[in-house]
Amino acid sequence: MSRAHRQRGVAVVLAMLVVALAASTATYLLWAESLWLRQVENLVARAQADAVARAATQWAATILAADDPALDHLNEPWAHRLPAIPAEGATLTGAIADEQAKFNVNNLARGAAPSPADVALLQRLLARLDLPAALADAIVDWIDSDDAVTQPAGAEDLDYLGREPAYRAPNRALADVGELARVKGMTPEALARLAPHLTALPEETAVNVNTASATMLAALVPALSAADAAQLVARRAQAPFQASEDFARALPGAASAAGASAPIDVKSRYFSAEAMVRVGRVAAGYRALIERGERGQPVIVALTQIVP
Repeated sequence: MSRAHRQRGVAVVLAMLVVALAASTATYLLWAESLWLRQVENLVARAQADAVARAATQWAATILAADDPALDHLNEPWAHRLPAIPAEGATLTGAIADEQAKFNVNNLARGAAPSPADVALLQRLLARLDLPAALADAIVDWIDSDDAVTQPAGAEDLDYLGREPAYRAPNRALADVGELARVKGMTPEALARLAPHLTALPEETAVNVNTASATMLAALVPALSAADAAQLVARRAQAPFQASEDFARALPGAASAAGASAPIDVKSRYFSAEAMVRVGRVAAGYRALIERGERGQPVIVALTQIVP
């Protein structure tokens, strides 16, 4: 093969390599631009989803503002879950829940000392859920302001400083029930079973017997059986209790004589609202704690982001 032929062959190979390199570069640039555009779209969608979800929590407060604060029950408009609806190019779902349908774990420490009645209520709730009653002692120590161990199963700093990583008992009111995950003896399974029946509110609260679950009612009234609690729930669905005295009169037999072991009410001050929004590939969610004041004007006292 002549030198000229060899040079032409090398030129062809080089030309093919240049074309391949140019094609690869163009493909990469197109992919990078597509990725950038998708990232921008996701950022815009996330901002939109956030805005709609936040607006939805304000909408929930407006719904509560229109509700009669003298009586709260599960037949009212606020208690119905919002179906998926279109909103500003997004899909919105949401729900309002009565936080006073649950046991306020911060009631355990009323003032400077544990509240025996509330501790006993928590112990009964744990028993109803087939969870160790000893968890109540550890939860009390997690919340109360002293560093004395509640017997027989409490825990204070010495128990937690030996863990890896080490931490201390906060000895203060909870801001969120999820904090109980760090309490001695609490497993993820136990917390998953217990958490739906607990709330963490910034002041002492009564349990609303118009919205509490059958499990909560059975824990609230020591002599109330699970079957009788279920009957009370079915009864109030037809005719909500108009006053705490109506609930007391509806209790059967021995439960009526014993009554509720903690303060009860038929109205609520604290509610939670959850809003979930999806815009294309992006989803966002927020949970608001709403306080309805004496005049019925709701205020969002806490707003947290939740995982869709």
